[in-house]
Amino acid sequence: MSPNALRSRLVGCITPVATPFDAEGRFSRAGFEAVLDFLAGEKVTGVVPGDLIGEYPALSVEERQQLIEATVELGRGRFVVAALVSDASIDTAMGLARFAERAGADAIKVALPYPYVPTDAMTLEYLRRVTGASTLPFIVESSDEMEVSTPVIAALSADPRFVGMEEMGTSLGRLQHLHREYANRLALLPAGETALLTLCLLGAPGCLAAENNFIPAFMGEFLAACKRRDLDRALALFDRRTRYRDLFRASLVRQSFTPWTKAAMELLGLPVGKPRPPHAMLTDNELGVLRKTLQEQFSLTCVN
Repeated sequence: MSPNALRSRLVGCITPVATPFDAEGRFSRAGFEAVLDFLAGEKVTGVVPGDLIGEYPALSVEERQQLIEATVELGRGRFVVAALVSDASIDTAMGLARFAERAGADAIKVALPYPYVPTDAMTLEYLRRVTGASTLPFIVESSDEMEVSTPVIAALSADPRFVGMEEMGTSLGRLQHLHREYANRLALLPAGETALLTLCLLGAPGCLAAENNFIPAFMGEFLAACKRRDLDRALALFDRRTRYRDLFRASLVRQSFTPWTKAAMELLGLPVGKPRPPHAMLTDNELGVLRKTLQEQFSLTCVN
């Protein structure tokens, strides 16, 4: 698929898929197939296996390869498959990029994997070496914590294979700059909150949000409201999503939202199992609050 063709398909709900584990904590292909079937039925357009929500730091290289392979085999013809290949080892990341191409992925996604932000020169070197290991189009992730600066984005834009960005930043100035300078060049795919609301109202073609794992139809409705410039409807839907995010906002300093995503999926009957350590399972009280929120804010039926 050419970069232009791929970019045109980066629309709607793209899901950083949770990785299902069985009772022994091993990757569950059967569970993964059930999740992908659900996402396809909900009109999800793309999937990112092995992303942060997919617990990639807790996966071995072999498991990450197995996950990429399974996504391509089970998702072919149903989704755009953009494999996350980031790793603190550049050689490992490059190897995963080459593996994703051999496996038949449509694209790769790259995020900075460090607990700090390198200099622009080192960020650019990392991204260029990893994305240069294959011929696939690529998506770059940026957040407040792991920001890919606008000069680095400008430099990467010389490569026609650079087709999209997952943006989670909270700076309105940066978000406006990205939209103004790159909306016609890149698929800007917001996540988080500030970026999601701002970029979608500005006309983002899609989103790459964790909630696409369990409420993709709801998120699709939000995107549609933004697209038709129905501000009242878009804001009302966004507020309902915020009620869910409020459940764990304070705990994000010490843990990610992966346990909440997997718990929500399990409550809806999607067999994803427990998150791997160091993620902790939700308490009974947290599960009760989550179940109530899914029912009240999204009109979902919890089967577990």
